[in-house]
Amino acid sequence: MAKESLLDSDKVVYSSEDEDEETKRARGCATSYLVDERETSGKLPPKFRQRWFRAASMLALVSFISAVGFSIASIIISQTTESSAVFATGFDAFFAAINVVAVCWRFRDELNGEIGTMREKKASTVIATSFILGGIATIVIALHNLEIDDHPTKTDEMKVVLGVGALLYAILTFLQCYVAQLVNSQSMRALAVDSAQGAFMSVGLLVSTYVYTKFKQFWYLDHVVATIVGVLSLIYGISLFVEILGLNIKERLMLAFQREF
Repeated sequence: MAKESLLDSDKVVYSSEDEDEETKRARGCATSYLVDERETSGKLPPKFRQRWFRAASMLALVSFISAVGFSIASIIISQTTESSAVFATGFDAFFAAINVVAVCWRFRDELNGEIGTMREKKASTVIATSFILGGIATIVIALHNLEIDDHPTKTDEMKVVLGVGALLYAILTFLQCYVAQLVNSQSMRALAVDSAQGAFMSVGLLVSTYVYTKFKQFWYLDHVVATIVGVLSLIYGISLFVEILGLNIKERLMLAFQREF
């Protein structure tokens, strides 16, 4: 009778070993939550979930402040340096702030399971849209400045902003990727990819700025780097949309199969 009452209840009992095993599970940043969600049945140990969901929420808040600050600084500096790439980094940081808001919404409480999965899909959809719009805008701005032969000025100011941005984004990428592994969050992984993109763009622009100061004939590198990052952003946004669409199709097929049999 005791066994039957336990099976009839909706409660899930977690042992300390289960919690340790969940904590130690290795998931890479590129791992899809579509597979992991099936493996864990959408559940995380309560103490583990409470601890790391709070950490994810705090990290999202720090990321938002960083993204907004870097966006404002980059846009202001781009007006004095006439650099389309610096403006593109600021524009990208603006969309990153939107992405962070989506992640904050996803981790606003400790609910998981089916509700967590639904929030992951909605937050990831917002982030995918942001990647696509940001990528298109970056490409358009860079190609326009490339066409009118616009080249950056006051490169020393650019180096300061880009150096700080590269370091900041690199730190955020590591932290976001680490937390994403622990809480198994696709939206946090997407945010880590966005931060990695920002770090890559900042480093690329630092290199192109250095080359430009030595060889003026390579003035176009500033815009080429911005175009490449814009294309990568567009591709990742589309791939994220495809992944979300694939999940929705699989869920509908499984639901139809269950109803049929």
